[in-house]
Amino acid sequence: MHRVFLFASAVFFAAYSSAQSFCFLSASSYYEQVYCELQARGEARGLPPFYQFKRNDETIQASLLRRPAARIGIDLPAPRPASPVTRVVQPQLPVTRSQENVRQSAAPVDAGLTGCTLDDHRISCGESRYQLMGNRLNHRLAEDALTDINRMELPRFSGDLQDESAVSQYLAQAYTRYIEKMHAIGLAGATLSYSKFVFLFYDVQDKGLDFSQRFETMYDFLKKDKARMGVSEALNLDPTLVAEDCAPVSPRFFVCQKAGRNFLFVAVE
Repeated sequence: MHRVFLFASAVFFAAYSSAQSFCFLSASSYYEQVYCELQARGEARGLPPFYQFKRNDETIQASLLRRPAARIGIDLPAPRPASPVTRVVQPQLPVTRSQENVRQSAAPVDAGLTGCTLDDHRISCGESRYQLMGNRLNHRLAEDALTDINRMELPRFSGDLQDESAVSQYLAQAYTRYIEKMHAIGLAGATLSYSKFVFLFYDVQDKGLDFSQRFETMYDFLKKDKARMGVSEALNLDPTLVAEDCAPVSPRFFVCQKAGRNFLFVAVE
């Protein structure tokens, strides 16, 4: 089953890569997002294929992007040394005070998720149930989901990057919003894991850029791609996933992270 999942994922992304769409779903750094933006704007002429671009270090990526980015006014700061604070935030999704209501409604769910079970495509926590959610076709979405009205609107971070508590609280809040808005456009099956979300936050911050605006740009292009391209609604769960790989991000959503993959579970009403 695991091999089938990997194969299906490879086919999914290969299909869209060849169609030059949904590039942002595979972008895990700021420079990779810039590549995807250039591609979406028809300005990627002369750049290597995305899979080759990803293999280069930041210095080479910046060099490749500099001229095409300058042509259309995309800010491209030079690579900077990684911030030491990136080692502070744990890679696993934190269970925060804002999620206390999830614990209370889910029986004895503590920080280790004791009391929750994962059975096939469902997480059970006491009386609460969460069903695995994949991508959705456009006719299943809200009428305005893919329009300009629907914005991601991540909160902006205005605190001290050295303040571990403030950063963790912000990231939990921003990630919850991100998950909600990806589900809204039918891409619940292609979300960033929390650890990748954290990496992108620091990558953008280290370059002196606006993290929330970067995600707004990404969301705009994803909506355009989603409006014109189909997605698979197939549900493929990693068979090695266990409840300890999961955490609530709001009363409505559970997220599970395994080997860099993300799995979104939605509360059953």
